[in-house]
Amino acid sequence: MKALVTGAAGFIGSHLTAALLDRGADVVGIDCFTDYYPRAIKQANLDVNSGRHGFRFVEAALQSADLPALPARRCRRLAG
Repeated sequence: MKALVTGAAGFIGSHLTAALLDRGADVVGIDCFTDYYPRAIKQANLDVNSGRHGFRFVEAALQSADLPALPARRCRRLAG
């Protein structure tokens, strides 16, 4: 299974990502790090999944991202 999780660096998105990875899904996470709350908090949420097999992350706004291409596109893997 492949999944695209928007807001992957947020509280809900990071937990959803973890649950999908636990079930064996390949997950592409996307987030634009808006200033809604501090970037350090979102980065900590992201760090939980960053080293996990099957997780890739894209930093982009949904309005400008090529969403159909994301699951197939090679994305930046975060250091764990």
